[in-house]
Amino acid sequence: MSTPSKQRVAVIGAGVAGLVSAKVLKQDGFDVTVFEKASTMGGVWAKSRAYPGLRTNNPRETYAFSDFDYPETADEFPTAEQVRAYLEAYAEHFGITPHIRLGTEVISVARRRAESSLSHPGFRLEVQPGEDAAAPEVHDVDWVVVCNGVFSVPHIPQLQGQETFAGWVFHSSQLSHPEIIRGQRVIVVGAGKSALDCATFAAHEAASSTLVFRKPHWMVPRYFSDIRVDRVLFNRFSEQIFPTYHSASSLERALRWGATPLIGLWKMTVSYVVKRLSHIPDAMVPAIAATDGLENNGIGAEFYGVLQQGLVHIKSAQIVAYSGPDTVQLDTGEQLEADGVIFATGWQQRISFLSADLLQKIQKEGWFQLYRHILPPEEPNLGFIGYAASGNTPLTAEISAHWLSQWFRGELKLPDSTEMEREIAKVRRWTQAVFPRRHEGYFIGAYISHYIDQLMQDMGLPTHRTDNWFSEYWGPFWASRYRSLAKERQQLRINCP
Repeated sequence: MSTPSKQRVAVIGAGVAGLVSAKVLKQDGFDVTVFEKASTMGGVWAKSRAYPGLRTNNPRETYAFSDFDYPETADEFPTAEQVRAYLEAYAEHFGITPHIRLGTEVISVARRRAESSLSHPGFRLEVQPGEDAAAPEVHDVDWVVVCNGVFSVPHIPQLQGQETFAGWVFHSSQLSHPEIIRGQRVIVVGAGKSALDCATFAAHEAASSTLVFRKPHWMVPRYFSDIRVDRVLFNRFSEQIFPTYHSASSLERALRWGATPLIGLWKMTVSYVVKRLSHIPDAMVPAIAATDGLENNGIGAEFYGVLQQGLVHIKSAQIVAYSGPDTVQLDTGEQLEADGVIFATGWQQRISFLSADLLQKIQKEGWFQLYRHILPPEEPNLGFIGYAASGNTPLTAEISAHWLSQWFRGELKLPDSTEMEREIAKVRRWTQAVFPRRHEGYFIGAYISHYIDQLMQDMGLPTHRTDNWFSEYWGPFWASRYRSLAKERQQLRINCP
């Protein structure tokens, strides 16, 4: 077992995953430094990246860490500003803030040359502490935790004729001020939640707002009548209506097969109810059920209200070119006038700061080779937190951080690298079938309890967290279920030294 107080850990990124990783590792006795290239913490919730009107898809109880609640003054669906305040208060409360190096970009991570006095070689980091620094700093560490997020690099399609377009073009994450679009003819590209949010905002602030999308996606209402969405869809039972999880037991598979007719009826019912409650027009009803295509679905139906009011226009098409100083061309042949285009077209994940030899073991054919979406089989001193993107990212990141810290401490028994790679291949096949648009393989979507159960089992801790069957399966799956996790791990350490 390692001696954590003598072990130095570099955490890359100070968003949700980075903050909770630093907190868990610090409490477990490691010497932690967090490197964040932005001038503020918060990741996607940082003020520089949050478009106006941004708020969580989740109710606050399902977008929180287990041992730190939102203040009662926070909205049920917190705004970006409230999330930022929550994360800053979390970092301050647990003493993480002094360990964060803001404005410090990690530009290189490579293996450190082994020395005879070291049990393992560790890593050497080169970091750039601001633009004014004369030269990069060098830091030697024993462990590295990558928390740069799966939303790290905005994706903006490169289209023909862009040099002829006189207007502005940017990603949804760059819509930071109303003045940018005020009085402008705005086109928003995309059909996900961020696209609909930006089009809604533009409907109120811009001269005109037009949403251009190829295929619509389901947007679930925040409330089913008077029942909040997490009490309907965020529980163990609701996960059973989705395709069987890759590690499901034979009993679970058999039960799901037997319930296939009921599941089909449930899917039809949910789709009908969502369409009705969200007031989704026929032109924006997806061809699949509301319980399918989980990688694209969102929560919040505000867009359909402004659409009904005629404040926004929709075009089921694709922009193929900029056709003039203030026009774009659709694949239908139609020309649209625009002063600017907002692309809500997703993100690219890059870990180019890893050395070439590390990178080739982490990512193969664009696919992340991570056991439990955390650990590279061939690089056991390097972890990734936040790469199991889910409908409850703070909680899945928190449990993952405990799992990784337990591994770093030498208290977690895992299979050998060959078995890990076999499991990764199995998960890849499942992911390709269930989430075909998430080809990188770091998405678990709504399978929150299934994924967390795996990690808890690995750590030798109980998976069921309530005192009766009904609340366990039908009660909302809130982070508070795991409030005692750190103490449970400590007790396990005492009982199994």
